[in-house]
Amino acid sequence: MKSPQVKRVLLYVLLFYFLPFGVWQALFSVGMIPDYLFPSPVQVGKRLWELGTDGHLLPSVKATLLRMAVGFSIAGAIGLGIGLLMGTSTIINSCLKSLFLGLQTLPTAAWVPLSLLLYGLRDQGTYFVIIMSSAPAVAIATSSGILHIPPLYLRAARTLGTRWYAMPVRVILPAALPAIMTGLKLGWTFGWHGGVSAELIKSTVGLGFLLNMGRELNDASQVIGIMIVMILFGLLLDRFFFGIIEQRIRIRWGLEKQD
Repeated sequence: MKSPQVKRVLLYVLLFYFLPFGVWQALFSVGMIPDYLFPSPVQVGKRLWELGTDGHLLPSVKATLLRMAVGFSIAGAIGLGIGLLMGTSTIINSCLKSLFLGLQTLPTAAWVPLSLLLYGLRDQGTYFVIIMSSAPAVAIATSSGILHIPPLYLRAARTLGTRWYAMPVRVILPAALPAIMTGLKLGWTFGWHGGVSAELIKSTVGLGFLLNMGRELNDASQVIGIMIVMILFGLLLDRFFFGIIEQRIRIRWGLEKQD
């Protein structure tokens, strides 16, 4: 059972999220901006319901999440592999770190025109944007976590007989896991931005496509509604996926007590 303190915190969080909607409704009620430019929460909810019943919302959600699952899985594997090399080799780290830092300064949408030239309107172009947006963040965080492992851990592992080929899996990656998780969360965020940006231009299904269609139809309710759906998915993913994994890592490292 949840403790009274946890319940109280959840209540404060719910009240906090109700506050913006109350302010939103109040601003709409004043009527200073036409409702077709600034719809009410009820209008936005009604539009989302229409998209759901018309069969547009669910396929778009599935398409976006599938693209993210495929693209980010590849990006995570690439980022972890390169980050491991960077963290264990000073030369590789010196060569690649500045490159990846430079790539991170690019807006994720900047990869979309290149993906159109390389892949046209195929989904491979969206995967390309997600990978190029995500992989540098994962690689940098992984290498940083490895480089900050206390040398005592490595010496102790060698003293206890851990072979060199087993060090990455049994010692290095577990010790760098908190930093790796931070990199994966950051990489997912960049990949999400890149994937939706690609869908805005080169897709006929997806949340980015619905966002663009709302703009073309001058439907502010649809635009705001899809934005809320994107925010909601980000919150749910952070709470029920990355949040759970991070909690287990903190418990494993003794930074948090298990309930």
